Amino acid sequence: MMQRREQFKLAAALAASAVLPLRAQSAATPLRFGVVPYLPARRLAVLFEPVRAFFERQLQTPVQFHLAPDYAAHLDMLRRHDYDLTADALIFSRIAQRQFAYLPLARTQAPLQPVLVTRRSGAPITDLNALRGQTVAVSDGLATLTVIGMRFLRDNGLRPGTDVQVRIAGSHANAMQLVLLGQAQAAVVSLTALRQVDPAVAAQLQVMRELPAALSAVVYLLSPRLAHLAPTLAPALLQFANQQPVGRAFVQELGHQGLLPVGPELAQVDPLVVELYRLLAQGGT
Repeated sequence: MMQRREQFKLAAALAASAVLPLRAQSAATPLRFGVVPYLPARRLAVLFEPVRAFFERQLQTPVQFHLAPDYAAHLDMLRRHDYDLTADALIFSRIAQRQFAYLPLARTQAPLQPVLVTRRSGAPITDLNALRGQTVAVSDGLATLTVIGMRFLRDNGLRPGTDVQVRIAGSHANAMQLVLLGQAQAAVVSLTALRQVDPAVAAQLQVMRELPAALSAVVYLLSPRLAHLAPTLAPALLQFANQQPVGRAFVQELGHQGLLPVGPELAQVDPLVVELYRLLAQGGT
């Protein structure tokens, strides 16, 4: 079940949806680039360093990497406009756009592809019914993957919290480790995260099921305080990711394929936002 602390923090963040006064920033204050905390901080800092450096060069001002301790804290930082730039989860991107006035700059060409993974060794689990009475690990109760995964389990006759127990691990990497340690029999992670973790870990896991895909794995957003930069920053980001060797290597390393401009298609995420609200109203997953 979703931890009560997360429910309260998210409810507070969503209730305070009005745009707050923007923090003053001197020319010497670094911009903050936040990444949704789906992997450990050290790993994410390495993976996203090329785009952080791109933002710094393009904007000609220092840009610092920032990571919240969990998804609820990350959403609260979005609400307070503590981030100037973000690489964000799909549901949070839509909330940030609609409620906090962030501007989407680009989205990954690769869709968000949730997968249910199990341990490869021993007697691998291949049938969903074998998960009845077992534990499924997820990165965070507020993650887009968790919303999709819980709906998938329900649609297939496995009620989260009743037929299967849901354990929040804190990151994709932790969720995978719980499976390897035998503390969970399966984990809901993204296909891209499976490619981004230590290859020695990934080699011990197998994809049991591909779950319904969503629009994009990651969306890049800009704070409304810097809205005047969007007309030049968005195309520059697309050029960096799709045409420059360093940028192409960056998106391939992440498994994101490339970046696309963001248009009205982000509204496709609204049913997932509603599903998240429904989960919260029910008191968890």
